[in-house]
Amino acid sequence: ICNYLYELAQKFNSFYSKHKILVDDPLVLEFRVRLASATGTVLKSGLNLLGIDSPERM
Repeated sequence: ICNYLYELAQKFNSFYSKHKILVDDPLVLEFRVRLASATGTVLKSGLNLLGIDSPERM
């Protein structure tokens, strides 16, 4: 679980540094917001399984 969460965080960070989340195209905006939300949910759930508290916001 630790390795998966670490890799997921790295991949999302790479995506986030290359692509703006808030864009004018509504379809791209919706996809990116949902992707960010889903990534956060998976990271939070995974950390919870490991007994690690996660911040509400970064």
